[in-house]
Amino acid sequence: MRAITIKAAWNGHSDCEGCSIRRSVLFADLVEADFALLHDQIDDLDYPSGSVIYHAGAHGDWLFTVRAGAVKLVRYSTDGNQRILRILRPGDVCGLEALVRPGYDHTAITLAPVKLCRIPRTLIERLNRETPRLQKPLLEHWYAALAEADAWLAELAAGHADVKTRVARLLMRLRTAEAPDRVIRLSLEDFGAILGVAPESASRALGVLRRSKLLSDAESRYHWRIDSSGLAALLAAQDQEN
Repeated sequence: MRAITIKAAWNGHSDCEGCSIRRSVLFADLVEADFALLHDQIDDLDYPSGSVIYHAGAHGDWLFTVRAGAVKLVRYSTDGNQRILRILRPGDVCGLEALVRPGYDHTAITLAPVKLCRIPRTLIERLNRETPRLQKPLLEHWYAALAEADAWLAELAAGHADVKTRVARLLMRLRTAEAPDRVIRLSLEDFGAILGVAPESASRALGVLRRSKLLSDAESRYHWRIDSSGLAALLAAQDQEN
């Protein structure tokens, strides 16, 4: 992990009205008149892989929208071990808890080069008061975060499925609609921190998937290619056996 100053990450102010992923983020339902409230308040930030965006317990002055790349939300135990509770992808928002409590719940760390929009909490609070059009997207993002957390607990960190099955489920969950056969590349330690298994167990499971041609290297060192149809068939067969 490395700390990146806002000055180093800053890439100017964001053009929310012309944003390519606007339809999937907080400002999807705003109209032209609303954007006057956003003028020069939202920062466009670039973070390299392995950067800390914020630490758990830090004062929550900002919310962040992921525009490109991936971010892991981490909680550390008293002995220093990490547990990854969620991975955020383009369109996801991190730091929503800042709207209801003073500090962040998790440490947010980039898994690849990431583009973020940094939104002042005070701006969200003002928009929420002055335009009803923000309330629905906010609730949708809260619900999506809760649903994703429930799914991770049910499919990945709990139950009696073997490690290979849980690794396959995780790879399928990491897909995006824009690139369904390409997923963010995780370290063995990250697999262990998500699934609650030893890195060696994750390595063996990945080796099986590679030999089965369900997983391969992508052109980017930050991604893998997956055979989505093959993984889906593998998981369907496992479900039938159970």
